[in-house]
Amino acid sequence: MRAVFALVTALAVQAPATVRLQIRVFNAAEEVTSETRVTLYKAGDHASPVALSAAHLLFDVEVPAGLYDAQAIHERDSRVLNIRWAERLVVMPYPDEAGVHLEVINFQSDFGALEVKSRRPVNVALYADGDRSRDAAKPVSGNGYVLFVAPAARYDLRLESGGQVTWHAGVDVPRDRTRFWLVP
Repeated sequence: MRAVFALVTALAVQAPATVRLQIRVFNAAEEVTSETRVTLYKAGDHASPVALSAAHLLFDVEVPAGLYDAQAIHERDSRVLNIRWAERLVVMPYPDEAGVHLEVINFQSDFGALEVKSRRPVNVALYADGDRSRDAAKPVSGNGYVLFVAPAARYDLRLESGGQVTWHAGVDVPRDRTRFWLVP
């Protein structure tokens, strides 16, 4: 039994963890994923692509855990509209993400994204920090998550579940990054 345990442990240490990486692309708050080609590289090594997106589909690929750079090329009517690099993306098997890591690339540099996941049904809304009079961003649905794409800043998050409302103040939406937030 000890020999089997030692072998399984050794194999787990040697085999790098893989993560399902999904990339969605926006131009400010407008999703342009279906018009964008994404090429993924190991961080700092742009000679050999690790993965390419299929045309008009969400970038969704299994990769070893690590640091990556992604190039997004937004095209419409055979014309290149935007090119953006997202560098040093940390792709790891975070326990709360259940093996699926989402990154958002935005062609506008002052924007970021907030991915909200919950283990139970919940309605989520995002408000400017300290101003709960109107929504700061519209929710974008995803597979098991809600996504907010908004200018980088602090926001108040409103959660409603089972008739109860809770607020979480000062939630950071980082510039040029995707923040993951698990509903407590």
